[in-house]
Amino acid sequence: MKRPLLHCALLALAASSPFSADSAEPAARDARHWLEKMIEATQSLNYEGTFIYIQGPHVEAMRIVHGGGGRDEDRQRLVSLTGPPREILATKEGVVCLQPDAPATSPSGAHRYARFPLNVPREIGRLESQYEFTLEGQDRAAGVEVQVVAIKPRDTLRYGYRLWLDRRNGMLLRSALLDESGEPIEQLMFTDMQIKDRIDEAAFKSPIRPAETEVSPPDRPDAEANSPQGVPITRSPWSVARLPDGFAKILHNRFAEASGRRLIEHMVFADGLATVSVFVERLDGAAPLLQGDSRRGSMNAFGARLDDYQILVVGEVPAETVRQIAGSIAYDHAAARTLAEERKP
Repeated sequence: MKRPLLHCALLALAASSPFSADSAEPAARDARHWLEKMIEATQSLNYEGTFIYIQGPHVEAMRIVHGGGGRDEDRQRLVSLTGPPREILATKEGVVCLQPDAPATSPSGAHRYARFPLNVPREIGRLESQYEFTLEGQDRAAGVEVQVVAIKPRDTLRYGYRLWLDRRNGMLLRSALLDESGEPIEQLMFTDMQIKDRIDEAAFKSPIRPAETEVSPPDRPDAEANSPQGVPITRSPWSVARLPDGFAKILHNRFAEASGRRLIEHMVFADGLATVSVFVERLDGAAPLLQGDSRRGSMNAFGARLDDYQILVVGEVPAETVRQIAGSIAYDHAAARTLAEERKP
């Protein structure tokens, strides 16, 4: 399980609101207006820029080129300026990750790569039951005046976010993801940003030539099962009995692990901003990959063993969230027997 090169979301600061009860509703509407303006700007404008991404001791510089013009024309290229050369090319067909001397990977399916600089639904209203929107004054970022907007979770099971938006057009110029204590765990800041009438076609051409890789022919029965995306599942003995408020399942599939010997079930749950993945793998007597908590930057994981299965829950959410979800995973033996009978020739 590898994280995308860069996973960004809306960011907010968990701070008490300075507004009175009478002004809270208009202030929330103003904050929502800025968020809607930001979504429109980041998706429709043509722009180029350089930003710094910070997660704990890790610092990375990247260049982004984005061409707007509607969903059919929306595309972007992310280029790492530090460390090994690598790129991400995103178009309407999907996302291609490129590294020298390595096969290109092309994620597809319902749960796609979260496009930079954020992955937030256009229907902002669907977030309001779990998040509060507030204005937090003005500041400067990338040399221009910005409006600061916060998105504050209404419980402790998701992170808070803060955004610095260009006052001229709503473009996101800085962001900070904060933990349950209000401390930053991820930060992103543009050092330069240019809005353009058009982006030259050459800006989307990559010099990286990935290594050739063998692709399973589409007529092979195991072609989809051995792909990273796997095949969708509509019926399974595995389920999550209790989800945190606002979370819903957006993906359930099955794929083979690297050796191809064992199948893994993968479920994805989201609330519109936060996303959690659940992996279930049969151990066949092997030692579990993880038991208990693990954390890397903003990502928390919790591993448990259920009979001969490894349960692994991973997400950009607080540790308590992945623990709760892991503790509510259930296996229906009767449903498993029914499915096994139906698969018999």
